[in-house]
Amino acid sequence: MLATKLKGKVTPNRKLIVDIPAEIVPGAVEVILLQDKPAKPVKSSSRKVKHPAFGIWADRDDITDSAEFAAELRAKVEQRRD
Repeated sequence: MLATKLKGKVTPNRKLIVDIPAEIVPGAVEVILLQDKPAKPVKSSSRKVKHPAFGIWADRDDITDSAEFAAELRAKVEQRRD
């Protein structure tokens, strides 16, 4: 197996551009990409929530306002005398 180090570029539409030297013959190749620095993370407009309870009421038809429902639950808990 012949190993050749090439410099290239990944375009914004995720294509790899490299100039292949003349001594590389046509045929199948294996490509390993090494990047100098990690790319800056793309900021999302939506916040990612990782809490397991997130979305627990998503399929409930009887809850129209989740904030109000949660406030009612908290009020009930505060009134308990266990």
